[in-house]
Amino acid sequence: MTIPVSSSNSKPKVITTDLMMQVFLLVVGLIVAMPIIIAIFTSFKSLQDISANPNTLLPREWTFDNYVSAWNATPFGRYLLNSFIQSAIIVVCQVLFSVLAAFAFTFLHFRGRDLMFYLILGSLMVPFQLTFIPNFILVSELPKSCIGLLGESAAVCDQVGANTYFGLTVPFLASAFGVFLLRQFFMSLPKELHDSARIDGASNFRFLWQIVVPLSKGSISAFSIFAFLSAWSQYLWPLIITNETNMRTVQIGIRFFLANQERGTNWGPLMAGAVIVMLPTLLLFLIANRQLVKGIAMTGLKG
Repeated sequence: MTIPVSSSNSKPKVITTDLMMQVFLLVVGLIVAMPIIIAIFTSFKSLQDISANPNTLLPREWTFDNYVSAWNATPFGRYLLNSFIQSAIIVVCQVLFSVLAAFAFTFLHFRGRDLMFYLILGSLMVPFQLTFIPNFILVSELPKSCIGLLGESAAVCDQVGANTYFGLTVPFLASAFGVFLLRQFFMSLPKELHDSARIDGASNFRFLWQIVVPLSKGSISAFSIFAFLSAWSQYLWPLIITNETNMRTVQIGIRFFLANQERGTNWGPLMAGAVIVMLPTLLLFLIANRQLVKGIAMTGLKG
């Protein structure tokens, strides 16, 4: 007669392991988030509070003067508008082009399809610093080429080149990572859907927008968040391609705000400006956190 072995003794071990893992992840999360926490609390401290010894994490006296000083010292409103416009253009174009390209590489059959996809993947290994100078020369020379093609009276030539939204966004309108990410999810969709749609007389565009896109909202949303975070945090390209105050983004604004301080670094307004810059990304993460995790988890699963 075989006596079944009770598994009740293993339950405490499993609970203990899960608890230790949660504590470990909590500690790691606090370490990663500590600079953001310090910046937020410092932005509400007075100058005396920041200079106090010993210093404390929480403000002794809460104040919003740092935000008023930071907002009035530089045109943060214009910087935020430029960053939102730049990020919106990049996100919309990257999502649109990535969806179209991923659909073509998944459902359409044409000569050289796999080779083209591998070339796109290979572009991920090319650092942006390698193409930085060619991109800068190309964008800077666009107004001259436009005038030579359309004539000096063409008003559109003033909207290309440096110090324009076109110049800020054109090198980033397509994303190889987005093509790869969405293709991986599109491959998990049953190929029979495409065959059935074609039999019913649906065109490829109708099948894409009415069937594929609704089924891929999670992955598209996840990529949109990645694209926005990448566009919002750009620093080097906006620094080089813009030299006018009304075209600078928030990251460049923080840099010039720091450079304009004559009596040393005033950490209160500086941290307030940093919090203003971080606020859109923090709100986006808090709102779309679940959708982001769901989209990443679903990408690459085979149906």
